[in-house]
Amino acid sequence: MDKNKFKDIGSRIREVRKSKHLSQDALAEIINISPSHMSDIENGKKNISLDIFMRITEALQVSADWLLRTNIPSVANLQSGEIGEILSDCSVSEAQALIKMLRNMKATLREAKQ
Repeated sequence: MDKNKFKDIGSRIREVRKSKHLSQDALAEIINISPSHMSDIENGKKNISLDIFMRITEALQVSADWLLRTNIPSVANLQSGEIGEILSDCSVSEAQALIKMLRNMKATLREAKQ
């Protein structure tokens, strides 16, 4: 697996960890690894063992599928379905606002890559 894939996985781990209001140190302690190892995982500097990966999914209560999301058609279909699900119970004005935000975020992400 190339380094960028590990960075992507690490970024998703960081995103979930922060959404759960956990520090790197706290997550490292929960899964029984050093804080520096946790930092290396989140920054894509170290390969992650299956054992540690599973401990992370359990500690964060997140699906392994979500953390591993790769760029394949079935994942794109899942993501499209998730977006549709989010929009399904929105009013017209809410849906328009969310779509506008998504477009703006997409443009911002693409600009940041350049």
